[in-house]
Amino acid sequence: MKISRIDQAIDTCHGHLESTHSFGTEIESYLTRCLVVLMCSTFEEEVKHLIDDRTSAIEDEPLRTFFAECVNAVLRGLKTGDIGDFFKKFGPQYKQSFRDKLKDKERAETFFNNIVTSRHGIAHTTNLNTTFQELVVFYEESHIILDAFKQTLKETLPYGTK
Repeated sequence: MKISRIDQAIDTCHGHLESTHSFGTEIESYLTRCLVVLMCSTFEEEVKHLIDDRTSAIEDEPLRTFFAECVNAVLRGLKTGDIGDFFKKFGPQYKQSFRDKLKDKERAETFFNNIVTSRHGIAHTTNLNTTFQELVVFYEESHIILDAFKQTLKETLPYGTK
């Protein structure tokens, strides 16, 4: 799942870095850090949107409201381990299903987790050991994780849904 908001930001930053010959400079570092934050916040928004879409299919309104209120307390982080723990709350088979979707996708999982970890590093320090080009590669594979999230989420609510 590619996200146009991120794609546009990457294109804009790349265009600026290229036209100003700023690769390898402090400007590249600043833009890369900004993109990491944008990517993480957008990933979080996308996960919330996917959950909202999925829970809108619950016909039992009190259950739908309860579920929506509990998601923020249960889904504590965006790393793939946190996502797996979220799915485990539905039953161990859903965590395993998510993990199975990532089998042979270690590179995508590492890159996705690198983005999330980098955001935490940016919030607490000024160092980022990732270049703009590396971040673009990380993002290019991150959609695999969001796709696996979406597919697994669809498996979790088979009863009482529209």
